[in-house]
Amino acid sequence: MNTIFSVAPVVVLASLLAGCGKSEVCSKPDVLATVKQLFEEQEFGKFYKMPPGIVLVRDKSATHLSTDPTTKIAQCSVIITVDLFEMLKKVQGYSDEQIATARAKAERTGQNAAPVSLINYSVQSMASGEYYVMMLP
Repeated sequence: MNTIFSVAPVVVLASLLAGCGKSEVCSKPDVLATVKQLFEEQEFGKFYKMPPGIVLVRDKSATHLSTDPTTKIAQCSVIITVDLFEMLKKVQGYSDEQIATARAKAERTGQNAAPVSLINYSVQSMASGEYYVMMLP
């Protein structure tokens, strides 16, 4: 019995700490879609929409960093991957054989064909229920 009572406060404290620092707004699908759109505009231009499957947002990587107590603006980060082989296939019209050759060559030479970016962004909840998302430097 003595062991149970000594472990219980540790379990309660650990569960409380695990809940701290999380913000649901960072991983909302509409917020992540806006982050993806802003990333594409920043990297590829405002007037060019990338075909699906090239720019991938790892939604489970969305992390809450902090929240300003006065403005309630959440600072978040997420990992975005750009699949260069899918880009060659969908944008440049490469065939599956050309992609396989390029992929094998990239693996042999150690080139990164899917660069990963850590993107920092802020999210502010609006009275309308929408969110204002801004990319951070």
